[in-house]
Amino acid sequence: MSTRRLPALTIIGRPNVGKSTLFNRLFGRKRALVHDMPGVTRDRLVEKVDWKMGGESFPILLVDTGGLGGEAFGEEIARQVSLAVAETDVILVCFDAQAGLLPADQEILQQLHVELRNSDRKKIVIGVVNKVDVEAHEEKVSEFYETGLEQILSISAEHGRGSDDLKQAIKEALVATGNFEATPIATEDSDPLPEADSADPLPDSADSKQQTDRIPRIAIVGRPNVGKSTLTNAILKEERMITSPIAGTTIDAVDSPAYLGTQPIILIDTAGIRRKNKTKQGVEVLSVIQAKKALERCDIAILLLDAEEGITDQDEKIGGMIEEVGCSVIVIMNKWDLIQKQKSGFTRDMAAERIRKEMAFLRYAPILFTSAIKGRGFEDLGDIVRDILEQRRVKVATHEFTEWVRAESAIHNPKNAKFYMSHQTGRNPPTFVCHVSDPDKVHFSLRRHLVNAMREKWGYMGSPLRLVFVKVKNRNDIGIERR
Repeated sequence: MSTRRLPALTIIGRPNVGKSTLFNRLFGRKRALVHDMPGVTRDRLVEKVDWKMGGESFPILLVDTGGLGGEAFGEEIARQVSLAVAETDVILVCFDAQAGLLPADQEILQQLHVELRNSDRKKIVIGVVNKVDVEAHEEKVSEFYETGLEQILSISAEHGRGSDDLKQAIKEALVATGNFEATPIATEDSDPLPEADSADPLPDSADSKQQTDRIPRIAIVGRPNVGKSTLTNAILKEERMITSPIAGTTIDAVDSPAYLGTQPIILIDTAGIRRKNKTKQGVEVLSVIQAKKALERCDIAILLLDAEEGITDQDEKIGGMIEEVGCSVIVIMNKWDLIQKQKSGFTRDMAAERIRKEMAFLRYAPILFTSAIKGRGFEDLGDIVRDILEQRRVKVATHEFTEWVRAESAIHNPKNAKFYMSHQTGRNPPTFVCHVSDPDKVHFSLRRHLVNAMREKWGYMGSPLRLVFVKVKNRNDIGIERR
């Protein structure tokens, strides 16, 4: 591949015509949040996918947008669509066959024509009539030719009907724009494609994920309206996410490529995680599920707190969720500029001590104080992310760790537990297994001493440590007995 930018495909249309379902169909799996409620998608979703067609493979950026013309956040969504169209090559205008051609569809086309007139490069527009689920729906497709679009295809995104024809049309459109470059797919008679460089293999599947996906994922999580989308925009240095004082503006978990200094990352903005008794059935429940899934696939979570409101029970629960998942964590106290005006004598050290006291289980997490809306306070975030990732990748040799555990357990061992071989079994999160005479003899104070001493020796800043104590059944199987 050359260094040219990746070709981009943007899906637009009014609310509830099936844009996100079509996005998922083209992406190959469920990525965009889908719900019967109009307006569920509000922010742009951008995902890279490699399509294989006609013996060739070519990458493409898929962009899902919020529905135009909805009552809630209408102006913000229109601006997001405008930004997406400005950066795209092919535009899919999505219609609903079962609803027919509506005035709102015509208004979107008029807005699109304005955007195209102002564009400085060629773009191809394809009309996609969705929800053609049965033969009777085909009769309504003809009325969409009134739009004046040169190319109109009928599909059922939910059932996959017409998706191959649509992909072929997209490929031909990309060729027409001049921004298309494919790579031949290797066959048995051809030279194999070069393999990616491999690092030291890790023992478990979770660690393997981190090695094969070299770009770290950072999820921003927290309660509703603490500034997650504002922080995302500040890091991206563009208005990618819709922001609003209305709690619950972000619904889906949105991945955005970004840089922290020279470090490439995937930044994941998530919906605010409410307390269970305040989460309504339906789309809000799905939003919380998406946020939890974002934690499960990220390398580092940013737990965003609101300086004005202080630490709440829900903040502690979200922190516990992060610790349980096992990803690394950075705690950011947002809106710090506001609290400084209100409490002139309240220092960062005082605030950090309060955070570590009330969220003692995250004492290993670095803490930053920011004003996301002013773009201040996260200048060191890139260095912190880099240090966390480097320390998380530390692999301790079995012999070294075994000898170290023996020495440390001799310092503090109230119940005289006997240690045999100890070894590291994973790095995502850093996980260690100690073979002992009796796990019940490992006092909680000994476990705490070992964890603190491990952090002092090897760092592991921002990462939870997993220490597992296993009873020795046969000393001969372990091979290294405590002297």
